[in-house]
Amino acid sequence: MSTLTCIESHIDFENNHYGCFVIEPLEFGHGITLGNVLRRTLLSDLSGFAIVGVRINDLRHELESIRGLREDILELLFNIKEIVFRAPLRLGKTNSQEIQGYLKVKGPKILTAGLIELPKKKIQILNPTHYLGTLLNPTEFYMEIDIAHGIGYQLTDEKKKQNLVEPLSEKGSTLLVDALFMPVRRVNYKIKLIYDTQGNLKESLLFEIWTNGSISPKRSLQEALKILMNLFYPLFLTNQFFTLSEQIKKKTLYKKKKL
Repeated sequence: MSTLTCIESHIDFENNHYGCFVIEPLEFGHGITLGNVLRRTLLSDLSGFAIVGVRINDLRHELESIRGLREDILELLFNIKEIVFRAPLRLGKTNSQEIQGYLKVKGPKILTAGLIELPKKKIQILNPTHYLGTLLNPTEFYMEIDIAHGIGYQLTDEKKKQNLVEPLSEKGSTLLVDALFMPVRRVNYKIKLIYDTQGNLKESLLFEIWTNGSISPKRSLQEALKILMNLFYPLFLTNQFFTLSEQIKKKTLYKKKKL
């Protein structure tokens, strides 16, 4: 019987949450099969929150500039994309609507993620000290953000094609942001040969996971296994394991009984 064990867990200097797991013993050849499917599921099927749209003062497009802001708008948007959000599990499971937040300050001031006002008990920022920009003079700075829940990576071009651009502010237009919803940043696995207690040759799968902190490596692995179970278990319960000849034979017998 295979077992799953966490052998290491820590947070690195970039605030990435790291977890190392060992799955063993596995039959020869099963390690790469399990490693591939888990890695693909972790990187593509787990959901998260990300900023999808921003409105800043009265800007109409990202090539304009704000007087007194040291960074240009493109650099500001890049810094905004690095904000990490976490919401209660019940919200992450059921919420499909966008969440709005805002930031209103007057310079001179250093802008950080913690200055953004968000709905209470709905969502929180995990890196409040993350740097966004700097106001060098007494300039009023107002920003609205749209936070969405999704899977994978959403390009701004896809949102434009879906006609989902609806500015909520009369001051300026919504600047779309490429949204990275994936909470898992990196996955790596290694396979080594071992011997079980009876001396049989088996495989051991060493699995490494890095997340952005919105979900722990252990929880992400549990969610990935749950997704795979929901994929395969209904197939196991189905009773439609008939060959084409068996289906024809069954239909023929039914017609004869009916006659």
